[in-house]
Amino acid sequence: MIIGFLGDEEIVLACYDDGDVVAYYTKDLAKRIFTCRGTSDVLHKSAPEQFFHENAGISAWGLSIHQKSRLIAVSSNHHEVVVFALALTQNPPSRRTNIAITPQPAIQTRTRNWRIVIRLPPAADNIPNICFIDDCHGNAQRVGAVDIKGNLWLADIWQGNTGPIQVRPLSGFLIRSEEFYPALSRGWGVFPLDERDFLKVKTREELFGIPQNQIEIVPAGNGCSQQLVNIRKALSEIPDNPHLAPFPVPAREPIILGPGAGMPLPWGPALFQTGFAMPDGVGLGSDGSDAGEDELEEDTEESEGDSEGSEIDIEDVFTATDWSAHTQQVDGSLADNLFAWDARLKQEDFKDGKEDTDQNAPGVTANPHNLDMTYFPHSNTVHPTPRSALKMIAFVRSGKSTERNRHPLTSPDHLEDLGKKLFLLRTYEKDIELRSFAPCTSENSPPEFGVVCPDALTFGRFRNVGLRGHFHATSRMNMIAMVPELSLMVIGSPIGRVVLITLTRKVRTAEHDQGSWEHGFRVEWVLPTKSDEDKHRKVKNLRPLHGMALGPVQVGDDVGGKVGGGGPAMPRRYRLMLHYRNHDILSYELTREEQTGKLCIF
Repeated sequence: MIIGFLGDEEIVLACYDDGDVVAYYTKDLAKRIFTCRGTSDVLHKSAPEQFFHENAGISAWGLSIHQKSRLIAVSSNHHEVVVFALALTQNPPSRRTNIAITPQPAIQTRTRNWRIVIRLPPAADNIPNICFIDDCHGNAQRVGAVDIKGNLWLADIWQGNTGPIQVRPLSGFLIRSEEFYPALSRGWGVFPLDERDFLKVKTREELFGIPQNQIEIVPAGNGCSQQLVNIRKALSEIPDNPHLAPFPVPAREPIILGPGAGMPLPWGPALFQTGFAMPDGVGLGSDGSDAGEDELEEDTEESEGDSEGSEIDIEDVFTATDWSAHTQQVDGSLADNLFAWDARLKQEDFKDGKEDTDQNAPGVTANPHNLDMTYFPHSNTVHPTPRSALKMIAFVRSGKSTERNRHPLTSPDHLEDLGKKLFLLRTYEKDIELRSFAPCTSENSPPEFGVVCPDALTFGRFRNVGLRGHFHATSRMNMIAMVPELSLMVIGSPIGRVVLITLTRKVRTAEHDQGSWEHGFRVEWVLPTKSDEDKHRKVKNLRPLHGMALGPVQVGDDVGGKVGGGGPAMPRRYRLMLHYRNHDILSYELTREEQTGKLCIF
């Protein structure tokens, strides 16, 4: 479950093991909470209404929301990412739009709701975490997806017939699983960063948090094209660190670097308003009645039992539906991207007389197949999105659900079309990695070093018989939140701890023979501290971390006070709340000293 802005509205987005993806407006949840207090009226106890309800077809994992482009993305065990692009229009497009030259516009518009199914190559695996990659205009251009093998996939959302970019995981000698040692550490998180997210510093020690003579250099190779700065030794400098003991150091010795050693836009998000191209305000993916949801629930329940009736019904729907008859493939005159498809369908609406010039006129309805479309970028085909539950089940079980993107992999050099430098933070079971991708690199300028911190969050008690059942498969850094104002990232793991890191960049780049040091991060704290764990988390009562929340502290946000009544606190303070599976909640306040840049915790 995540919270973010979709346009001007803050939403709560959640996904489930059955593939369901639902969203609520936070204002509706808040209203329901405050109006239900102190009342026993059954009418006030009903569940809040969802404005979005879709299904990924299989267990859904990762979630992401894009504010400006109005996108919702979900990853699943189909080894794919589904992006829901809501209808977004300002003015009707010209009927004379040249479809053959319809590229991705600087300001994105869409005349219908698109379900964009982004298929990955056969090498991909289950995808627990995803993000959006923006271009220089702030529009979403790609999705970033990390699979459990540690591969990072960067796939174009709008462009068809292209392969994704693959960023392979770090070498096994550097990161090993603590819980399942000696297996490789699995991939669990990805987060995109911009230049403005980094705190300016002057020295190398401020850049990495450790003296220069403790810096270790990991040469490029084993799938990693960048040399890396290993800052693992910074963990021993963390005050009150709760880690019981350091994790075993890999047998392969890194290069030690010491003195004299060699070096191995103008418009805002409010310009457009999200428009659901649905008659009568029906939610996406619904057939307009509760029967559709009941139908899906009944089918699911029956399929789990011994009855074969529901299976026969679905099979009948599948065999009776000629999916290929609805598929529209590209012809030679059409550019291979979603915006061209959108323009073509818009022209067909005009041509066939299916659209009234006054779309707001009473009684005007539209063909559902024109309102909801599915786009497959890997094959550059479009298909009407099924609107009934049974047809949707048949659709996700059809042959299209097993297709893979078999186009050649795209080189990371193509990220130059973003028009800016891209930074990606990748997390594993207990390790953190920062990589940079420059739009263009001069032959005379050395490449920038990446940064890695192995063993940032270890548990140390996976062999404890009393805890093993509670903490099985919890070694995963899959909770990531950021405070741009503080250049601070909080990364959590179900083992019960979070690590706080400061993103840093040197005011003046330090260049060397084999690379440059410009961007990095400092590992500042691990929470709860050892003192807090000794007091509040006794070993026999330890339970996994269920979730974390991070938000700004408001003036007057005291016990019994009016929340948000006085605006943000100055200097800016943020509250971090850790919610454990036994319903214990630990709360911290975070801020940064303006003069020294020191991170303070209360």
